[in-house]
Amino acid sequence: MVTQGLVRRRFLGTALGGALTLAAPGLTRAAGPSSFPRKPIKIIVTADAGGGEDTEARGIAPYVQKHLGVNVLIENQPGAGGKIAFEKFQRTEPDGYTLITYTFPKSIIIEYLDKTTRYRTRDFTPVYAWSRSNQLLLVHADAWKSFDEFVKAARAKTLAGGLSGRGSTTHLVGLLAVEELGIKVNWVPYEGSPGAIAALAGKHLDFTIALANSGVPLIRAGKLRPLLLLGDARDPYLPEVPIPKDLGYTLTSLPALRGVEAPPHTPPAVVKVLEDAFARAVTEPAYVEWTKKRLMVIHPLGAGDFATAVREAYPKVEKFQAMLKE
Repeated sequence: MVTQGLVRRRFLGTALGGALTLAAPGLTRAAGPSSFPRKPIKIIVTADAGGGEDTEARGIAPYVQKHLGVNVLIENQPGAGGKIAFEKFQRTEPDGYTLITYTFPKSIIIEYLDKTTRYRTRDFTPVYAWSRSNQLLLVHADAWKSFDEFVKAARAKTLAGGLSGRGSTTHLVGLLAVEELGIKVNWVPYEGSPGAIAALAGKHLDFTIALANSGVPLIRAGKLRPLLLLGDARDPYLPEVPIPKDLGYTLTSLPALRGVEAPPHTPPAVVKVLEDAFARAVTEPAYVEWTKKRLMVIHPLGAGDFATAVREAYPKVEKFQAMLKE
């Protein structure tokens, strides 16, 4: 027999559930602890607004927000290539409400560049990575027509090369390529790819190395020419650009990942909620369409695979740490 009080409690529960649904139209909550999240989540970007890291974070945020049911805010914390933000993040409360995004493995490279850093990437808690990119060797459209022509010229004289930031993945890949090709370069560092690419377009450099999607607008405009993609497979958006093995070269590649991590000791249950939300976000049709316009290569890695990538990156960077002092 159902009592009147029980009926009333069931009615109130149903009504309250409907009210909560109406309060957040279009938002769904990832499976996990009912107590998380209860307030906005902040994603720290270790670079200035407008660059690749910032753009990708802002691009995925609305879709993650949809599946978490709370606002996702972006906060830029540039400085010292990301070191300042990394050190602060090491001490951040591990409650899941503050995440960090950057171009991995930049954080590990900085660790080897500066032994005084007060953070360790291996302590961070990987959550989810959504994209992967390799470095592209670019020259001005009026310069060499092929990579072989470039190498021949570089072996005859010292060239001026642009790097998108000391301690970046392009920094290490550029140093590796130069050593393996047996050429000499005067490196000119810039704070991010836009500066290096603009300098190349203005003919202030002989070449630059940047993440693949960074130079596409000027490539399509006919101002820059891509000579080589420093990776193990061709880029789907630049299928005509050769990779080293196509030309008979063996060059070390170091793919760049973009994703988010949580502070050290973040509870697994909280990580699971976040991971699920990002995993759902990357499958949203509108987001997939946005990545195509940005020429981004979606390469989803869950928390476990992301953690494996972190472990595997350490010995790779350590092997070449002496070069980073150059």
